[in-house]
Amino acid sequence: MSDYRFDFNVADLTLDEMHAINGRVKTALADMERQVETTLADWTGAAREAYYAAKAEWNQQAQQMPVYLEAGRQTLLSISDNYGTTEQRAQQIWNNSRG
Repeated sequence: MSDYRFDFNVADLTLDEMHAINGRVKTALADMERQVETTLADWTGAAREAYYAAKAEWNQQAQQMPVYLEAGRQTLLSISDNYGTTEQRAQQIWNNSRG
């Protein structure tokens, strides 16, 4: 028989870290874009056009990264809440059965 355990402290730390990572991803992407675009004036027309085409595709995908990370964070939050609710209900049932 499997023995599953849920650690609320670890879940809370994970949720906090996921939120922090989301912020770091956004900051890193903005920094990278700023660094590249400071040199764009030196690029040839074709290279600049290729950059903007790649940037449009990158931006579309990069915008989804925080969305997926937040969805994972919300899922873990829901799991944590459900475990907490189940634990409370089990305790109430136990307390009620003991009279």
